[in-house]
Parts: sequence; structure tokens; C-alpha cells
Amino acid sequence: MTDTTFPRGLEGSCYTDPDVFAQELEHIFAKTWQMVGHQSQVGQPGQILTARIGDEGVIVANDNGTVKAFYNVCQHRGHELIPTDASGTEPVGSLTTATTGALSSGAALTSITCPYHAWSYDLGGNLLHARGEKVGEICVPQVRVESMAGFLFVNLDPDAPSLADTIPGVEDQLLAIAPDASERVFSYRRTHEVAANWKIAVENYNECYHCPNVHKAFSAGVVTPASYRIHPYGNTIHHTAEAPAPDKVAYQRADAADANDYGSFFTWPVSSIQCYPGRVLNTFRWVPLDVDRTLLVREWWFANATPTAEQMDIIELDWDTTVSEDFELMDSVQRGVSSRGYRPGPLINDPSGVATVHSENSVPHLHSLWREALALPAPVDG
Repeated sequence: MTDTTFPRGLEGSCYTDPDVFAQELEHIFAKTWQMVGHQSQVGQPGQILTARIGDEGVIVANDNGTVKAFYNVCQHRGHELIPTDASGTEPVGSLTTATTGALSSGAALTSITCPYHAWSYDLGGNLLHARGEKVGEICVPQVRVESMAGFLFVNLDPDAPSLADTIPGVEDQLLAIAPDASERVFSYRRTHEVAANWKIAVENYNECYHCPNVHKAFSAGVVTPASYRIHPYGNTIHHTAEAPAPDKVAYQRADAADANDYGSFFTWPVSSIQCYPGRVLNTFRWVPLDVDRTLLVREWWFANATPTAEQMDIIELDWDTTVSEDFELMDSVQRGVSSRGYRPGPLINDPSGVATVHSENSVPHLHSLWREALALPAPVDG
């Protein structure tokens, strides 16, 4: 295979140009399905969760048994109904005790009151009262919300295909290795801001070409590198692998010791559900904060809300090795693609279409999805 048969990476400006980032917010993040949480977080009437989708905040609420989603913005003068941190998941500022309780402990709400001028809305986004003034019928614009194996996704585009049509077959594949996924509950969250464009983050996640060189613990104690395969197709990238021999496993698998499959299900553009051997269910979400800033939201989903000591060992091992090992790599790539000296190099493609730890087929696949979303022409070979 000669050098000219390899696809090339994106130009550096694709990762550094604010105008490109603005186009991505409009044509990618406002038109795709993105994971926001799990149905267990809004399983009871009055429970809510918040999330950030691109540059928009959303609220997902259980409104008398029906899960609904709407923009996190008061229709009076634009204050957030529930002010949050950069991830969109943690409330900040001056909130009512009831609202804070709902987000932190699962207490039930009957309404949401804007902290600015105290306009109040029901959990479907309908205005209840404007401090006694009769201002007419007002409703916060709605957002589509659908579920897959218990995980909730939202889409700002009312005309987008359904989640099931967007990622066909993924739910069955996930349930095959995590049959109780829909019954899991939120157990733990960690976040980290990466000084890199969101595409650098998801490209890094979706190739294991760097795993043998960088992720020693993952390659030795979580999966068997020779078994690792990455299958890019449509709007998803499916990672599969087998667990190492029992005497080489890096963590105690008390919950499902006989479950030896590893699987990861990435949904374009910024969501992934991952299951470690032992049915250790966890997720990645990437929130684009700016052209060169991305927030990683790392979450864990067990049968219990408070992780056991063994489960915390897995969480800490993952964060201290595989996850943290990528932080400086991504920051460095952002600095590199910003350099005048950067020229996009060849991407190592396996001719079979399925990547191993010696190829990176998923990266040009991501680039194809990106170009399609922005209506850009395919690159010229060579």
C-alpha cells in the first residue's frame, strides 16, 4: 500500500477557526441526537435533569409520568430557568430550595420558578403565572427526547430522524452485553476541561492506534489488545474486545465475573455508552465550550446509587490511567494543529474497514460525517 492510498487528516483550521466552530454549533449540534442522562434520573413525576447541547441548555422533566424536554430559558427576559455550570448538569447560583433538592437528591418538583423575576412554569414548560400579571399563554419551546436502553438523548431539530433510525441495531447490541442497562441508576460523575477542539477529543476516543503506546493498564488489564476491533458504520462507531485472562484482570469483577465482553457504542457527534468486562456500565459525553475547549463528562451507572469500594476502585483506576493519560495528548494535538508547520498526514486505514490497535479507520469515518453535516466536498485522494 503506497502513501497515496491513505486518507489524509483535516486541515488545522478545522480545529482552530471560530467560524468553523460556529458552523458546527448550527449544523451539527443543533441537528443531532446527544445523550443527556438516564431514564432513572427522571423516573418519578417531578424529577428533572439539566444538560448542555452545543451552546444550548435543556431541561428534561417527568411531567406527571411523561418525560418531556424543553430549553432552559425563561420566556420573559431570557434568564436560565435553572442556572448551571459549564457541563449543564450541575445547578449554580440562587436557586429555590425545592429546585436544588430535585437536582441533588431526587426530590419531586411541581413547578420551576425563574430566579430572576419569579415567573413560574410547570414541568412541561407552560407558564403558570407571571407574578399575578395576565400575559397570555406562553410555553418554553420544546425539545425532542427519546431513549435507548434506558439512556436519554435529545435533539434540537424537530425534523430529524428518530434516534432508532439514526443508530439502528445499537440498542440490541448494547443489551446483549448489558441486559440490565435500562435498570441502572446514576452513581458517579467526574468532569475535566480539555484544552482542545471537540473533534480532537472524539477522534482520540474512537481510535485505539495509540493504546499499545499510551494505555498500558487498559491494554493489559481491561481488554486483550489482539481482540480489539472498531467498526465504524453510519452514525455509530462500535468498539469490541475480550477481557484478559482472569489472573491479569486489573479490577475485581464482583457484579458479573463471567461477563467477559467489552463494548463501546459511540453515537455521532459526542456521546458514547461503554461497558467494561463485568458489565461495568459507563458513559462519555463531550460538551463543546469553544473552538479549543471541550468538557468531558464521565459518568458511571450501577445498580446502586452509591458506588461500593470495589466499584470506586474501578472508577479511580479508569480515571487515573486511561482517561487522564489522554488529557495532555489532546492538549498537545490542539497546539500542534495550530502550528504553521502542521501538514495533515496520512491516516492508517485497515483495508477490511475494521480497525485494530494498528489502524485508525474511525478517524476518516468521523471526518466523513463532519463533511456531510457541513455540506463540504469529499477530499481529493492523494
